[in-house]
Amino acid sequence: VLVVGAKLTPQDTVGERPDIFDPKRQKIIQIDIDDRNAGWTFPVDLGLIGDAGSILTQLVEASREPASSTAASREEWTGGLPQRKQELGFYQDPEMQLDSAPVKPQRLVALLQEHLPPETVFALDAGNNRTWMAHFYQSRQANTFFCPGGTAGMGWGLPAAVGLKLVYPDRPVVCVTGDGGYMMTVNALSTAMQYDLPILCVVFNDGVLGMVRHHQTPGRYIASEFAVTDNSAVARGFGCFGVQIGDSRDLPGAIRDAQASGLPAVIDVLIDRGPSPDDWRANVRRAGET
Repeated sequence: VLVVGAKLTPQDTVGERPDIFDPKRQKIIQIDIDDRNAGWTFPVDLGLIGDAGSILTQLVEASREPASSTAASREEWTGGLPQRKQELGFYQDPEMQLDSAPVKPQRLVALLQEHLPPETVFALDAGNNRTWMAHFYQSRQANTFFCPGGTAGMGWGLPAAVGLKLVYPDRPVVCVTGDGGYMMTVNALSTAMQYDLPILCVVFNDGVLGMVRHHQTPGRYIASEFAVTDNSAVARGFGCFGVQIGDSRDLPGAIRDAQASGLPAVIDVLIDRGPSPDDWRANVRRAGET
């Protein structure tokens, strides 16, 4: 197993499932620019420290297989990814078509896909909201999907959306965040009002730090729940457009009203806190699949 630039966290290894990732039966080579990461989570047979591009180039040069055939195989493999994803139902989930109150997070992503144009620029945050979007939303244009990656990015989405609106003033810019990340940098709405930047912020509001809570023992939750908060009311306090919805059937109208307002806008969506990305992540991958 060749690992390039990944920390082998539970998310990278499907919850550390041994049928997917197991150093006892696999030979692991890990490439990372930081020597602290190689072998940090799992023992590795070989750690290669340095720039990933340079190391991979050297590996290709050292390979017995001609570079031309390697490139052709890679192009064929990457070209077939979309079809394999469709065949495996990668973008499919029954909940994506299910209207409900509270809103299923999968359905929320599907509605954003359906009711926002292809040129929409998204700024994601951290947590389950980002995982739902990264898995189910299908970008239709380049440079429209921005997220903080593994940089401890809670609160990144809203100020990032403000910056992206300055870069793309003629395109819709949407922040997708959880209620935890939203409350960390909600002051960015004041900046959006001050500089007349009509961004849209969609809040996955489940009243908890969802990713944290899903990894805690049921019945022993700690420091992961919030007081009931109407995040749209906070937005209205800044002079922004704000609406809270609890039924997925109300989202299309809320998007239209937010866009028609001409103001920075927040749609606070009350979502079902039950579904976890870890549930389908464990089910969609089987041993040997990538």
